[in-house]
Amino acid sequence: MQAMKRSILADIAAIAAIALLVTVTFYWIEARREVIFLCDNFSPGVSKKSVLRQLNTANLLLWDTEFMANGSKVEAYSPLHFGIMQCSVEFNKQDIVVFSIVE
Repeated sequence: MQAMKRSILADIAAIAAIALLVTVTFYWIEARREVIFLCDNFSPGVSKKSVLRQLNTANLLLWDTEFMANGSKVEAYSPLHFGIMQCSVEFNKQDIVVFSIVE
């Protein structure tokens, strides 16, 4: 009887681990898609206001603004990727996109 309980508990733990792995993988892929999709929308000539509005619609991304001598820079990234994959968008002094790149 005791061995059967252990076997059932081991099966439940294995199923839970597999479900967790599938869930984390799904969110990891969606976060990657979000970074790539949004970064492709930020072509030269787009306003900073439009970029920030689009970034605010993201569910799995965080973003930071850095001010530079010749404008500013926004870096969007997903915590699920530990900052490895990010979208960098540089703006000129008029808050217009100069370029964007996925790093």
